[in-house]
Amino acid sequence: MASVATSLAMVFIVVVAMSYGLRATHADINFIARTCKKTNNFALCMAVLRANPKSAQASTEHDLASIALQIATDTIRKNVAAICDLDYKHQGTPEAPVWHVCVKAHVLAAADLIAGAGPSFHVGDYADVLKIVSEAKGAGDTCENAFKAIHKVSPVADKDRQTTERCGLAGDLIRLLLTK
Repeated sequence: MASVATSLAMVFIVVVAMSYGLRATHADINFIARTCKKTNNFALCMAVLRANPKSAQASTEHDLASIALQIATDTIRKNVAAICDLDYKHQGTPEAPVWHVCVKAHVLAAADLIAGAGPSFHVGDYADVLKIVSEAKGAGDTCENAFKAIHKVSPVADKDRQTTERCGLAGDLIRLLLTK
């Protein structure tokens, strides 16, 4: 009889513990939603932050801005690798100079995010971080415009859009920290 009571008690404890976890997750989503309403693109903000597991632990706008900055940095780092690979494949072609423009824009943006934005964020220099993120956001446009100049459709338009969107979101959230 004691084992049945013990088993029921254990089940009860597990159910209670899980319900607390669900409420915390719901509260985190509400916090993310309230913060995302302050950005220029609510839907993008929600999609990007909810896709990142670290967002569930965020309790301040600073936390979400830090996560968004890391997402932007990771995105551009991944995109640099893909664009460099395509640049290599197009060496010796008429489009080679355009690929070089794309590589340069993305590599410089990634370097600035990694070497400048992260350290500035951690010391609270949000104006500097916002400047760096805004400049990095332009890497995608630079690449797209290079392809437009030769009347070609960019084969990396999705990567350029990701860079622009992720850096834009990071900038929106960092801008919230400037007013504090």
